Amino acid sequence: MRRRRPMFLALAMLTAFASLASGTLLLATKREPEFYTTAANRPADWDSHEKSAKLLTRILDLQNDIRGKEEWGDTFTADELNCFFAENMGPKDGLCELLPKGFHSPRIAIEGDRLKLGVRYREGFWSSIVWLELKIWLVADQVNVAAVEVCDLKVGRVPFGSQSILDKIGDVAHESSIEVTWYRNKSNPVGLFKFFAKQPRPTSQVLTLEVKDGKLTIAGRSFLEAAPATPAGVNPLPPAP
Repeated sequence: MRRRRPMFLALAMLTAFASLASGTLLLATKREPEFYTTAANRPADWDSHEKSAKLLTRILDLQNDIRGKEEWGDTFTADELNCFFAENMGPKDGLCELLPKGFHSPRIAIEGDRLKLGVRYREGFWSSIVWLELKIWLVADQVNVAAVEVCDLKVGRVPFGSQSILDKIGDVAHESSIEVTWYRNKSNPVGLFKFFAKQPRPTSQVLTLEVKDGKLTIAGRSFLEAAPATPAGVNPLPPAP
């Protein structure tokens, strides 16, 4: 029996360390990023209701402008978008169906030229925040193509490199007539997002897509006839600073 004690002791220590590691990992996955907590804890008041309603009207107006005006565009703040998310994309809200199954309550932050997007997965104790830090720019020499670089992807505080998350982003974009192709730039995934992809010859062209200092700006022009064909060659690298 004495010879077995060291083995039992080693197994007990190994089990204890494994339990500690599992518990630490669980706590890390449940730690919410600061930007998400700040946005999610914003009190729902009359101002947030009004911002959400106005934003929905502006989005519908922008869609109509793209179809019917020569020039169009708008700028949305992170606060306005978060009010809209809080009012319309909670776990029981109808627009939550636009997200992949199990995901709800998105929140964003725009810091400099980086956009942080967090989405809650599941509900209750086992829920966690999947979040990304993105860099976005229009691709040179391409019509209606934006590059989205995933600079960071985590669950809570734990780095997460699942291709399935990127595929889900592509699926959501596809529902809005945006086709996505993923490749890697060094260690970071980069998605090429082609707008108006379901139109054989798009009549609208995105000229501005800017993420900067708490705001998202999109602007462009539309044509009575189809725009010129997309030039050959892809240069997805961001513009020089």
